[in-house]
Formats: sequence, C-alpha cells, structure tokens
Amino acid sequence: MNTARLSRPLPGAERPAPRPRLRVAATVDHYLPGYKAGGSLRSVVNVAQQLTDALHLHVVTRDRDMGDEAPYPGVATGWTEVEGTPVRYLAPGERSAAAVVRVLREARPDVVYLNSVFSQVFTLQPLAMRKLGRLPGIPVVLAPRGELSEGALSIKRAKKLPFLRAARAAGLYRGVLWQASSELEAAEVRQWFGADARVQVAPDLRERPAPARPPAPKRPGALRAAFLSRISGKKNLAGALEMLGGVRGEVHLSIYGPVDDPAHWELCRRRITELPGNVTVDVAGPLPPEQVGEALSRHHLFLFPTWGENFGHVILEALLAGLPVLTSDRTPWHGLESSGAGWTLPLEQPERFTAVLQAYVDATADEHLRRSAAARALGEATARDESVLEANRALFHAAVQGR
Repeated sequence: MNTARLSRPLPGAERPAPRPRLRVAATVDHYLPGYKAGGSLRSVVNVAQQLTDALHLHVVTRDRDMGDEAPYPGVATGWTEVEGTPVRYLAPGERSAAAVVRVLREARPDVVYLNSVFSQVFTLQPLAMRKLGRLPGIPVVLAPRGELSEGALSIKRAKKLPFLRAARAAGLYRGVLWQASSELEAAEVRQWFGADARVQVAPDLRERPAPARPPAPKRPGALRAAFLSRISGKKNLAGALEMLGGVRGEVHLSIYGPVDDPAHWELCRRRITELPGNVTVDVAGPLPPEQVGEALSRHHLFLFPTWGENFGHVILEALLAGLPVLTSDRTPWHGLESSGAGWTLPLEQPERFTAVLQAYVDATADEHLRRSAAARALGEATARDESVLEANRALFHAAVQGR
C-alpha cells in the first residue's frame, strides 16, 4: 500500500479559510513593565503574546504600576511598542472619558476589550461614552476577571451591589459580549445581568512553563510555605496567618506581593505578632515576574486561602514551580487532590487547612518529591492546553460576527 502523504487535500476536504486577524483595543488598569496588579495584567499580557496569529492587540493603560506615585522611567508619549505590542500609557491628566475614547479610536479597532467590571477609567468611562454614541458600531468584549464572584463582591459590598443594580437598570453593560473564564463565572454574569446576557466561555490564557527546577529539600518537622498575591481582603492573607497559628514544628512563611488594602495589611501585621515562636514570617514585598519561579521553588507549599479567583495565575505559577497548592474551594482548581498536586478546602472550615499544614510539616522528603512532581505535571498539562487558545480566538471573532 502506498502510504505517501498527499500533497494537497482531497476535493471536499479543503481546510477552512483562515479567519482574518482582528485589530483589538484593550484597556487594563496596569500593564508591562508593571507587575504588581497580578492576574488581570498577566491575562492581557498572555493575550498579547499568545494570540498574535489572530489578533493585532493595542493596549491602553496607566503610565505607572499599581500603588506607584511616579510613572515608569522613560515612559513615552503617544503609542510605543512593548514586547511587540503597541501600548499607549496615559498620565493622570489624560484619563478623562473623552481622552480614553479618543485613544481607543486611534487604534481603529474591530473590537474593544475591557478588563474589569468596576474600573472607573478603563471600563465605566468607555461604556458610558458608548451609550452616548462615541464608539459606534464597535463590539465590546468585557472580561470581569473574577470581580462578580461572591468572594470579590463581599469586599466593599455596600458600594458594589448598589452600583451593579443601578448599572443594570441603566443598561450600561447592555450589548457587550462577556468573557467568562469558566462556567461558574458565566453563571455569575447571568445572575447579575440576566439569562439573555451574551456570555462566551474562554478560559484565561496560561503562562508558558519554564524549565523545571529541583524541589527544595524537605525533612519531617519543617515546612517552608509561600504566599504570593496582592495583599487585600479578597486574597485572605490574614486567614492564612490564622491557620498557621495552630501548627507545630519549624514553620516559615514567605509573603510576596504589594499592599493593595492597607486596612487588611494592618490586620495581617497584628496576626504576625501573635504567631507562636515556632512560626516565622518573611515579608518580601512585590516580586518581578522573572523572579517568581526561582523564589517559589525555594519552598515546599503554596498557601493561598483566597476568597475567589476566576482563574488564579499564581496557582499555576506555583504548580509550575513544583509546589503543591493548599487553596480554597473558591477557584476553578478543583482537581488538586485527585492529581496529588494539592488540596482545595472550604474557608468555613479553617481547621482543615491547619490539619493539612500540620500533615505537610510532618511529611517526609519522599512524599514531598511525589507531590512536587504531581504539581509540576498538572501545571504543565494546564499550560499546554491548546483548546484554551482556540476558545480565546473564537471569542473575538464571535464579537465581530454578532455586532
């Protein structure tokens, strides 16, 4: 039998014509070279870097990182290229509704891509101007980035819920295509904006795995845990510290991340002073992305009892660094226990977190090696899921087709 590969497809079996490359103008509160804002920033960076075959992305953002008073050094006026992506950095005096929309229109977009429900500058202003006819005929994709989860809405609830009700009544979000990172987030969108809201599931794009590092040496009776995220009520560092208070053995926690909520940080500082002498804490501050993998790999466990994540980029980064993850059941990472890569537990039962922490303090080197390998394997399988890329390509084409 001749098994030579055909040089062209058979009649009727031609591949579909490639979809056109779309021009997308994305708004996000912070972008490269910033890194302190965490997941939403990483999500847009991943779109810019991984969908170049489908999108020509332009990014409109602030001229400084989260919490910084000074702009990035040498920030350019006008459009500038950052790692292959055109970016427009807006100084404080350039962030009026008219100015933001004017910059968006400069990009001549097929789609406008908003990356927050509540961002005053980069979501609410463009949507308000859209209602006034200033973005005519341009479809809008809106990624809520976990802001509609129960845990996220519990923070500043007295402000967020009345606003959402008023915005819904005013039709501010009417006609947008919602990007849900999971079926759970799709249900959260429909809960607030009705069963007829246009929602398409397109999971967050994932970080590409770096070469594996050897796991940190482990001995029974000692544990090095890491917490990496913005320090805010939603991320629940205070809860993590409380869980550690009942653990015996030689325990060390490294805290990486910027302070986003000063009141929550004050609570954390009090809890650090109340910890028993066997638990030590290192407050290491924000961590640039290129240092994350190396820093995490010096630890044995990633502790992250968050109140809610639509994806959880830091969880993936921890897995790729070979750290089993102890997190809440308020994230999409529900397969950790079955894969041997960690634990997902209800926040209403903090004693179960403490029990797992104690068991891992007592764990042997061999057990840690097994769990570290399982964590890395799950991280790599997640990062290499090509269906996520296709779902994101389809999202933007669906926006154009349904305009």
